[in-house]
Amino acid sequence: MILAVVPAGIAVAAARSGRYGLAAGLVTGLAALAPGRLVLDLQFLVNGSKTIRPELYLPDRLLDRSGVGIGFWLLIAGHLLTLAAGIVAARVVRERNEIAGGDDKRRWRLIIPLLAVVAAVGLLMTPVLSDDPFLLARSAFEGPGLALAGYLLLAGALPVAAVLGVFAGSDGVARGTLGGIVAAVLAVAVPTLVAGFAVSGLEVSTGAYLAVVPMVLVLVLTPLATPQQTQTERTDLAGEARVPGLTIWRALTGLLAVLTGIAAAIGAYAPQLGNNTDSPARLQLLVAAVLVVLPTPFLLVRRTAPLARGILAVLWAGVVLAGTAVLSTAITASEATGLGGLGGAISYHLGAGAVFTAIALGLAGLTGLAAVITGVVERDDTGTEGSRSAAVVPVVITAVLAIATFGMPVFTAQDYAAPGLWSDFDTPSWGLLAALLVVLGTLGLSVRSRPGAAAAGLAGAAVLLALHVAEIPLVSSLFYAAKPGAGFWLGLAATAAAVITAVLAAAGAKK
Repeated sequence: MILAVVPAGIAVAAARSGRYGLAAGLVTGLAALAPGRLVLDLQFLVNGSKTIRPELYLPDRLLDRSGVGIGFWLLIAGHLLTLAAGIVAARVVRERNEIAGGDDKRRWRLIIPLLAVVAAVGLLMTPVLSDDPFLLARSAFEGPGLALAGYLLLAGALPVAAVLGVFAGSDGVARGTLGGIVAAVLAVAVPTLVAGFAVSGLEVSTGAYLAVVPMVLVLVLTPLATPQQTQTERTDLAGEARVPGLTIWRALTGLLAVLTGIAAAIGAYAPQLGNNTDSPARLQLLVAAVLVVLPTPFLLVRRTAPLARGILAVLWAGVVLAGTAVLSTAITASEATGLGGLGGAISYHLGAGAVFTAIALGLAGLTGLAAVITGVVERDDTGTEGSRSAAVVPVVITAVLAIATFGMPVFTAQDYAAPGLWSDFDTPSWGLLAALLVVLGTLGLSVRSRPGAAAAGLAGAAVLLALHVAEIPLVSSLFYAAKPGAGFWLGLAATAAAVITAVLAAAGAKK
């Protein structure tokens, strides 16, 4: 209750004192995460026993009663009212930003979106550890579909809202937006953190720390990242050098890429389970680890840095593509843990490979975000405007082929159902979806990007498509009677189309 009332009280107090930008930003930040919280809480209505909310009740209390009470409807009404208030506040936010104008100094505050990504990863992990048989603590991907949708909405909206807050023209709006997303995340994560300390049979999980600690850091950094200034002070600072420089962001991107590669390489060959079970996709993950590290030396060379950065902004998805396939082994085993049979209960323990693969997935996301932010800083430094590319038709053809490629199995084998997007949706399907979205996003941006930047992104998309097609030599050899599927031939065509499109963009850059 305190976590819900305090932000609302601050917004009201700010509005009454005339700080409308702060109030509107705070409401907008809360509203940005309200859809995810709404969907997450709807799990109470569908099946309350599968919720992991020890601050409200433990599932053993549902043994003598079921259904939802007036508190649930008040909770849903609160989320809906927050959304409505956010729509109204968005108009004030837009007006305040237009009055204040752009504010692209103090680049060091861009660390806030990176912290938001870490917190998003924490929200997707197990919120609390449990020894209580009535409370089966699970991660977002192991729980019911409705809760998964809510967590995904939260995790997706959090970095986006953080970026909008960081780049807000008005300092008041920036403070409020960042404060709003912090309040929303803490409202979800803090109760389980406290329950881990206070409730018997529960322990604090790593996910709870990853969700709470970065948000506390954002709360500390927000006053420093968005100092209140007068219009005169803004004018005086307009011509000052912006810190940190582009080199620092390139170095940070390279560091994250190297850490991602190291974690992915360890995850590829370390045992996924305690009994040394390996994943068929481990070679593909190892290749993805090598690919994400290869561009990093060129990030430190001024002439090649934009090209390397553009390629890296796509290749991070290769770790997600292969990493989810590798994690499928551990997740399937964890679902079987505790099941009984003729030989007694089945028990599996996650090995170092599963842990490092999961870490690699989080680091890959940070690498992608850092590469995108570095691209923003590059564009700001060069001062060049984006131009519409003439290669629209090849881009559309590549996009259609990419959708078909990731939607169809690369190979087929006897007694093997390949995970896909349209059927047999499983853990590896999330990697397929992420890779597809990255490729489509890169293709879409290439139409409006400068030719050189478009060529770099398209080259990365071609490599990512080739990595997917490489399942034939890297993965299929471990399956009986494996043969190329429709996705293999479509993937070859999509890779060739991406290469042709990149060559056309590079030719435009030379002109």
